[in-house]
Amino acid sequence: MGRLKLITVLLLFPLWSFSQLSAGVDDTINPGVPVTLTATYGLVGTGINTSDDGVEGPFPIGFEFTFFGNKYTQFYVGANGWVGFTFNTRYIGINEPYRVPSPNEDRNPRDCILGPFIDLNPIQAGSPYIFYRTLGKEPTRSLVVMWCQCPMNSCLDSVATFQIILNEGSNTIENHIMEKPFCDWHGNKGTLGVQNINGSIGFAVPGYNATAWTMKKMAWKYTPVTADSFQIAQIPYDLKPITPGNKVNYHWYQGGREISEDQSMIVTPIENTTYIAYAKICAGDEFYDTVTVYVHQIIPTAFTPNNDGLNDRFKILGLPVENITRFQIQIFDRWGQVIYESNNIEEGWDGTFKGKPCPAEVYNWMIYYETNSRKDKISNKGQVMLIR
Repeated sequence: MGRLKLITVLLLFPLWSFSQLSAGVDDTINPGVPVTLTATYGLVGTGINTSDDGVEGPFPIGFEFTFFGNKYTQFYVGANGWVGFTFNTRYIGINEPYRVPSPNEDRNPRDCILGPFIDLNPIQAGSPYIFYRTLGKEPTRSLVVMWCQCPMNSCLDSVATFQIILNEGSNTIENHIMEKPFCDWHGNKGTLGVQNINGSIGFAVPGYNATAWTMKKMAWKYTPVTADSFQIAQIPYDLKPITPGNKVNYHWYQGGREISEDQSMIVTPIENTTYIAYAKICAGDEFYDTVTVYVHQIIPTAFTPNNDGLNDRFKILGLPVENITRFQIQIFDRWGQVIYESNNIEEGWDGTFKGKPCPAEVYNWMIYYETNSRKDKISNKGQVMLIR
């Protein structure tokens, strides 16, 4: 991606693009110190493998959730886009979108959220396509169940991405749909709605009750009014940040040019440098964030190990320590003898050798780094005056 394209992309991103992707914290190093930069999108979701038209579970919600007046702590996942709270073996194999409520057809899933119910094929190569994760802290946790780039049956090149979200305390349900594409199988029909445990009561998003439709980036909220009724309202589309396996594409840019397609990369800047992390989620939503590595050009040329709390150790800058890979520092006396060495960049030399103070004079130092890939080997050297 060239500079013009990158600038265009960044201008199109809304400000909330920063809220879900983190490029890490700014860092300060000495020139050439290797720093590992890692882009992070949300928390990793647990993958669910299922059979075609299958039902999996139960899985823990992570909190108590009330649905049509009944309290639940576990849930089931239907391969075809639904989350339920009770299980019947007759639900397995059902793949045609149905209207809610459905009191006369006990084979259709009940006690469930359809978001949307469409015929999906999550057993294709690249599975799992379904993920879940409980986010947040008590008393406002959320269970997120996500279908990410899930192939549609008989339209395998068309993929659906959406989330069903259960909210603690309010017992509200959110349904965020990145895309439900066209598929002429079952007449392109789908169902967005909920129904109770016996199928006698159900509520659907108007216009999406076993009807033909396609959709991009729309969302609804189901708010319980009584034990047997919900209010349905459209809300702003905004997927909750859980990482759906390897279905996140990362890119790093520096100065308008792409420098990596990995989630993590090692850089060794010699001047202040800002890096841009870019992520595309489930081939749809795009996010970016920036991180700056500040380079402190001056490596100390003297230190005073007198335990006054000021400049007591000779250290190389490169924090936090987890960003440093394969670090080694050695201090030599005037005869070339190694009097100090360490692999810990935080430690620093205290001016002693074998527990005894070294004399005040000039010492040579050498630092060496090797990246995890062993492709980059970097060294630096200089002199430092020990003052007493």
